[in-house]
Amino acid sequence: MVIGAFDGATLIGMASLHYRLTETVAQLVSLHVSRAYRRHGVATRLLQELMRLARQSNARELYVSATPSASAIGFYTRHGFAPTAHVNQRLYDLEPEDIHMTLTL
Repeated sequence: MVIGAFDGATLIGMASLHYRLTETVAQLVSLHVSRAYRRHGVATRLLQELMRLARQSNARELYVSATPSASAIGFYTRHGFAPTAHVNQRLYDLEPEDIHMTLTL
């Protein structure tokens, strides 16, 4: 599932969700907001919608593998994500430098 945020007809942000990383875990695959629109709540609204969609599909957790930058880690931890000890091995093998975090839905 891919969702977008718009300013009029201009796409200013997008996020994507994989409903079934495992039987009970959905994956936040991507989240991006155009630089000019950052720090205005766009990413938060996109994340909230993905969380709603994940819950609607009966997921119990939301998993994200993110670039370990201070801004990314800060964003996800502010929204309740925490580093996981149970990394998805396939995703870890693809991006071992990423931080792997989960959020209980």
